[in-house]
Amino acid sequence: MNGAQRLAADESIVQALSQATEFLRSARDTDGWWNDYEVRGPGQFWATAFVGASLADLPDGPGHTAATESWELLKHTRGPSDGWGYCPQVPGDADITSWALRLAEALGDEKDVRAAEGYRFVAAHLQPDGGISSYLPQVAAPFLERVAPRWDAWYASHPCVTAAAAGLGQLPVQERLLARLREIQRPDGSWPAYWWPDREYPTALAAEALTAGRPDADCPEARAAARWAAARIGADGAVRTDLEPDGSAFATAFALRAVLAGPVGEGIEAVHRAVGHLLDSQKKDGSWRASAWCRVPGPMERDPDAREHWERGRRGKAALGSVVLDTRALYTTASAVAALTRAVAQR
Repeated sequence: MNGAQRLAADESIVQALSQATEFLRSARDTDGWWNDYEVRGPGQFWATAFVGASLADLPDGPGHTAATESWELLKHTRGPSDGWGYCPQVPGDADITSWALRLAEALGDEKDVRAAEGYRFVAAHLQPDGGISSYLPQVAAPFLERVAPRWDAWYASHPCVTAAAAGLGQLPVQERLLARLREIQRPDGSWPAYWWPDREYPTALAAEALTAGRPDADCPEARAAARWAAARIGADGAVRTDLEPDGSAFATAFALRAVLAGPVGEGIEAVHRAVGHLLDSQKKDGSWRASAWCRVPGPMERDPDAREHWERGRRGKAALGSVVLDTRALYTTASAVAALTRAVAQR
């Protein structure tokens, strides 16, 4: 069955979402946390915030309940103004804190006192160029300087972090971030990333942030992003990347989101193809093959796109200069869930 037929049959998407939700629910540890990646141990806060935010847009049911439970876990960790980081042993950063807040907003709990502290934490990472950095020296230096004396690149603003934070409707500096995104969009319609080799991720988040609450407004940035993303979706519906030449479910999911953020009706054939590919490539256990590669640039490496070679799968201090995979496929599967949920909502 081709992609166009699959999209018309909502039941196939509903079934895929149900299976993926059950996979994700069953993947939690005994305390209810999601754990994925292996850089400095598993990324407990990171995976929990992202997976929770991806499930929170589902209608009431097991997935939405799991998202609510993940926010309750996150609310009761760390100090009141520390933000959330990769895991309990790592300092808070603006990226993972933004995903925790995206979860809170999706659940309608953005007024919670813990969320309010999170917004202040993220806003404090605003840089003079209008973007958001991942880390602040006063927060992260005692931890990072055990490895290297300077971390200038990690303290600079990052487009992918800025795009994630710009989607926060209650963030006091949101308009500054949206302006920054307009400034740094590439001529081809995409946005660059710092932590991710796949530009589909920041491009979808930036396009969604720029169009949030403006469904009828013409947004030239989102239109350009949708065209770029549609061109990335192959004839079989897959997005192929250097690290995933046979097709990346992660990149495909975010390309789909970028197209959906564009003008209604445009790129519809690419939407059909991407949805069809995601449905056809889902595994029997409800997951998708892990393909959410994240990169760990060096502490002074401001332009990771310029690096010609990346090692794979290194951990701890040795992770610098390597790309790491969501080995449990939680990040990839959650990404597919979020994209398919949006595809159903916008039909």
